[in-house]
Amino acid sequence: MKHIVVVGASGIAGRHLLRELCTRDVEVVAISHSVEGEAALQTAGVPVVRAGLDDISALRSAFSGAHAVYAIPPALHPREDELIVNAVRAAAEAGARRFVYHSVLHPCTPTLRNHLRKARAEAAVRESSPAWTILQPSLYAQVVLAMFADAAPGAARVPFDRDAKLAVLDLADLAEVGARVATEDGHEYATYELAGPLTTMAQMVAAVGARRGVRLRAESGSPLAAPLPPAARHHPMAGADMISTFAHYDTHGFPGNPRVLTLLLGREPATFDQVAARDLR
Repeated sequence: MKHIVVVGASGIAGRHLLRELCTRDVEVVAISHSVEGEAALQTAGVPVVRAGLDDISALRSAFSGAHAVYAIPPALHPREDELIVNAVRAAAEAGARRFVYHSVLHPCTPTLRNHLRKARAEAAVRESSPAWTILQPSLYAQVVLAMFADAAPGAARVPFDRDAKLAVLDLADLAEVGARVATEDGHEYATYELAGPLTTMAQMVAAVGARRGVRLRAESGSPLAAPLPPAARHHPMAGADMISTFAHYDTHGFPGNPRVLTLLLGREPATFDQVAARDLR
């Protein structure tokens, strides 16, 4: 039975991946770097090991016996590229056959430092000894749902052009692809753009309102005036990275093509409206 280790398992993408892996005939171990992460994983139904990405020795021990290591870095971390180098080095030293790096759509975007860190991490992964796969997911549908699930009826301010085109990805679809890549042959040395169907904040906010039975409409706001997500709220560099991301979306959107995702799933990926209908109760 294949042994799969998931780094960064306590985050929203990691928890979806764990659920998907647990439906397959594999052994799964979850890695978290914090006490809070360990607590969040107590109901995941898999063994949990505490190990930080800055501790190669602890990672090497946690990766012992792994067929594949699936690495999800902490959001907006200023040293993400260094941490992924640690993870891939530990995976190689532990004898892991596969390494899957959870990157981002369009990592080589000069105006986005957080994306460029992922581009540097990708370069390190491609130079590693385990057979690697790189996944480049677009914006998560569930992040948008969380932003507006409890919004007051009426105008909902968004931190960039409400009509900018965005590729929005269901985390359940991402988890299905991630589990396949980590457990099946044929994905070695592949880099996959995982873009969900195109939509806009105006359309998504209206869909959330319709699902909740209230009238919601998106209004474009300044990237500088937007509330920051928790990962960026207390760290100046992360906050600046998030603001630059909003500014990029305001000017260029975040479009992508769902063809690769469709091929990997063997079906059409979920639309935002379908995710809202399923996840908003």
